[in-house]
Amino acid sequence: MHVLRILAEGFLWFLLYSVCGWIMETLLYIIVQKKVVKRGFLFGPLCPIYGVGAVLSTVLFYGRIENIFLLFLAGSAVCTVLEFMTHLVLEKLFHATWWDYSERRFNIQGRICLRNSLLFGVGIVLIVRVFQPYVMGFTAGLSDTVVYSVALVLYSIFLLDLATTVAGLKNTVELLKNLQEIIGEHVQKGVDTTDEYMNALAERIRTNPNLARLAQTARGGFSPVERLKNAYPKFTMKRYKDALHVLFDRSEEDKHRDDGTQDPSEPKD
Repeated sequence: MHVLRILAEGFLWFLLYSVCGWIMETLLYIIVQKKVVKRGFLFGPLCPIYGVGAVLSTVLFYGRIENIFLLFLAGSAVCTVLEFMTHLVLEKLFHATWWDYSERRFNIQGRICLRNSLLFGVGIVLIVRVFQPYVMGFTAGLSDTVVYSVALVLYSIFLLDLATTVAGLKNTVELLKNLQEIIGEHVQKGVDTTDEYMNALAERIRTNPNLARLAQTARGGFSPVERLKNAYPKFTMKRYKDALHVLFDRSEEDKHRDDGTQDPSEPKD
């Protein structure tokens, strides 16, 4: 098979399992949290880590490991390493953590935990032994024209989504960095950074046209940070924790007070 054809089919598999992972996480969140939240790092309905894990396991194990228990162990190991590295890379790039398993038993640095590793193993067994043969058979039956055309269109959309998300996140991180430096300067000068100061800083952001414009962009409908805060309850930026609180929490509270509306996070009477 031509290399380009293999890459195109592999990309389609990646998208398929990324969408399936997104659906699974969304449904689980609805069941556990009793509310609908769009999961995932990207704007589209994708959780790429699932697609990467599925395709990587297919390449490594499909037709090579027949013993189900060994496949379970190998799949669990590969996906656990993938989750650990993904957490580490995201933290290094954006100074943020998407998830934290510190409260779960048998976790390592809050990045991975035993329960997830076991579930990964089960998932890989199902993918490699049950689903992937049908998926491979379906894509193999498509013509080159269909595979290349569909892969090209979806790849373009995926790249646009990825570029937009990363750019928006980097811009927000830069704003948070500047805001955190302001807070740090006041701390070094001995200025109290209690609620009164934080509220004053939030008011300054809201009333200053330039800061307000930047903050609105950061909190806008396409804001990746706002979306990630909703999608991942454990999402945080430890380096910019105070700035994140001022920008996304304090400013919103002030806005609700001025509008005469209730903050959704506050309990109703």
